[in-house]
Amino acid sequence: MASAMRWDAPELRREAGSTEAPRRGTAADVEIVLPGRGLQYPGQVADLNAQGCLIETKCRLEAGTAVEVWLRTEGLPLRLSARLVERHARGVQIEFQPMPMRKQEQLEILRLELEQSRQQNAAF
Repeated sequence: MASAMRWDAPELRREAGSTEAPRRGTAADVEIVLPGRGLQYPGQVADLNAQGCLIETKCRLEAGTAVEVWLRTEGLPLRLSARLVERHARGVQIEFQPMPMRKQEQLEILRLELEQSRQQNAAF
């Protein structure tokens, strides 16, 4: 029997003076999910590229564990199959499994969103 998992995103947030639709959480918000077990570990994307990402989290899964990484880009969910490569003191290194072109494009959009967000935060 398959279990249904639901990602309860953080509160809606809208930037002051923004005319865009409100988004849930930030572009850096992520969930590491252990498929079939219902275990979820929240975190923040610290670094992202087309091959994988570094996530700041308290996840204590072992290297080699198959996981799903739940991200959000342009307000839409993005779920990627991945493998936990290495644990660090503050987080985990994740390697993405091969994905369709559409997901690769969404991942690149998210990478640009994160870069833009970090640049804006650095300006303040």
